[in-house]
Amino acid sequence: MKYGIRNVIVSMALLGIALCGGCGKQQSTTSAGKQSEEQAEGSLEGRVDKHGEEIMASSAKAEARQWMKQPKHAFFKADPKQVGQFVEEFYRAGATQVLIADIEEHDGTQYGEALLVVLPKDAGVRAKLFEVGGRADTAFQNDPVSDKGQKYLYYSLD
Repeated sequence: MKYGIRNVIVSMALLGIALCGGCGKQQSTTSAGKQSEEQAEGSLEGRVDKHGEEIMASSAKAEARQWMKQPKHAFFKADPKQVGQFVEEFYRAGATQVLIADIEEHDGTQYGEALLVVLPKDAGVRAKLFEVGGRADTAFQNDPVSDKGQKYLYYSLD
């Protein structure tokens, strides 16, 4: 189960690459800045937003700072100190909310599988968050994303 969400996201990303590879067709957005249906369904950013909405509706999430203070809260593979540094950087850069997501419990210990950053609408703040996010993509070995008006940034921690 610990690899379930990650495998789904990776599989979807690979499928998207396979389907779109070499097509050269640019996807457009409406004048209001909303993603087209094609983008929302097929792009990495669209899939992250969909999963972000699922996380927000679930109980398997917690505010990152508070969750990380608990002694029986851990990560399968990620370094807690590094995760904590990124949580603080995201908040300093203006994140609306930073959550530990996809939390699972095993033998009395809760494991956080992901970091979800809720993005504000302000373009200047978003630019700062995407700058921090670029470093987080590298640190957590996630595929990089760019600002396409999405609601969330998502970082797999396992």
